[in-house]
Amino acid sequence: MKLAVMPKEPTWWVWLVTVVLLALGLAGLTAGFIAAIALTFLQVLFFWKQLGRVSAIGVQIRLGYILLLLVCFTPSLRWLYWLPTVGTAALLVFGYCLMARMLSLLPWNRSEPLTLDLFRRTFFSAPMITRGFAPRACGGADGVCELESRAASAS
Repeated sequence: MKLAVMPKEPTWWVWLVTVVLLALGLAGLTAGFIAAIALTFLQVLFFWKQLGRVSAIGVQIRLGYILLLLVCFTPSLRWLYWLPTVGTAALLVFGYCLMARMLSLLPWNRSEPLTLDLFRRTFFSAPMITRGFAPRACGGADGVCELESRAASAS
């Protein structure tokens, strides 16, 4: 599997900082969770302004991510922070964006009916970066997550 490490891309670094903050939170430093939520909120605002609409997949990804972080912040659910931590690490290393793939199944983001084949193609196709694409980090219209949201249609 091809690595998707993109240290020249600013958004890659933002996601890396987010993973570090979540890891600090999982290590017992609650401020790490709070800082990760704040950083993701800033990303939402930045990408909403940059992309111009909430319906842009880059904004949807960050809104879904912050919602997940907020749900996980409930004390009895803090163990769930492993999910975004591992998922974001997979994005940073392999270019696999589970959030983008899940969001691609929402009615306003897909152009075909929900079928088992669509689920298979959505979740089990190789990351876009391993299929010859040379995208940017999870940023604009040509970013890893944006391409990942179209993984099923590119299979």
